[in-house]
Amino acid sequence: MFSSPSIWILEDDQALCSLLSSRFDALGWSSTSFHRPRSLEDELATGTPSLLLLDEMLPDRRGVDLLSGLRLQGHRFPVVMLSALQSPEDRIAGLEAGADDYLGKPFSFRELQLRIERLLAIETGALDARVPPPAQECFRLGDVHFDGLRAQLTAVDGTVTRLSRGDAALLQALVRRPGEVVGRQTLARISGSLVDVSQSRSIDVRLSRLRRLLEDLLQQGDAIEAIRGQGYRLQAPVEAAEPLVNT
Repeated sequence: MFSSPSIWILEDDQALCSLLSSRFDALGWSSTSFHRPRSLEDELATGTPSLLLLDEMLPDRRGVDLLSGLRLQGHRFPVVMLSALQSPEDRIAGLEAGADDYLGKPFSFRELQLRIERLLAIETGALDARVPPPAQECFRLGDVHFDGLRAQLTAVDGTVTRLSRGDAALLQALVRRPGEVVGRQTLARISGSLVDVSQSRSIDVRLSRLRRLLEDLLQQGDAIEAIRGQGYRLQAPVEAAEPLVNT
């Protein structure tokens, strides 16, 4: 389905790294293992992965702290956080730091594989090759330009904020139905999550983060409204727009 994705693994358990690498090799995926954050950061100077598997409890620092720094630096590759910490608070912290998914240890390799495939499909735009991409990819939300294809928001002063593919897919779902409620399960599926929304708040965390971003850019509240027990709807004014040049 995917052409040789490159999976990076930051995990201090070398036996687990070896096991994951052998399973990825069997799938035809390339993988590189790192055991300390510094090694991964050095490698990012010359390249980036298709996806990063990130352990939460690392020798030098916590995975959420490392991930927050990577997102601030502009790295937008998908990240699956692996952790023995599985409380709702721990999962929320990982998602708020910028993780696209969060998987507790111990885990099934098959489940991990499916989650990775889903995120890679979103990243490459191959989630469903049978459905042609919609003609309209660019929109204006108030004074903010949203380019769904490039997964970025451009403020009126030209400042560009890049989104993960999952967050861009969420925003696209909302802007195509402005003022309408989009269900939580629908949004979770669109974002690539395989988690049942009745058992997880991950989609709510992602929408909360996206809402705060839009409110900062638009300088207005209630850009995305949460409808209790149903889902979310976009409150900001929406109109079709042309792609920006040189963005």
